[in-house]
Amino acid sequence: IGGRPNAEEDAVDACRWIVAKGQAEVVALTLGNRGALLTTHDGIWRAPALPIEPVSAVGAGDSFLGGMIWSLAAGHALDKAFRYGVAAGTAALLSAGTGLCHPVDVDRLYHMVDLVKA
Repeated sequence: IGGRPNAEEDAVDACRWIVAKGQAEVVALTLGNRGALLTTHDGIWRAPALPIEPVSAVGAGDSFLGGMIWSLAAGHALDKAFRYGVAAGTAALLSAGTGLCHPVDVDRLYHMVDLVKA
């Protein structure tokens, strides 16, 4: 979501539309340095980006998705899985080159993720 005016609002509307039309029960959308969104029939939650100095963006989206899927597979609630996704995606930003996230960073960052009902 670049610097376009209303780009984030457009993304929120698109996520709502996908859920309302029954095309997905859950939509998780990463917004780069703006954080991430989680949309369900129950509402929309926003996780602001965590205050870190990124080293590389390679694999951040994959790590976000992997963190969420791992957490859901472990039986965690959706909000906890979303927090793990944000933490894993952020942790990947701390690794140079093609290195992905490290569990110690994910665990540390998980506790910093704040969810705000949008």
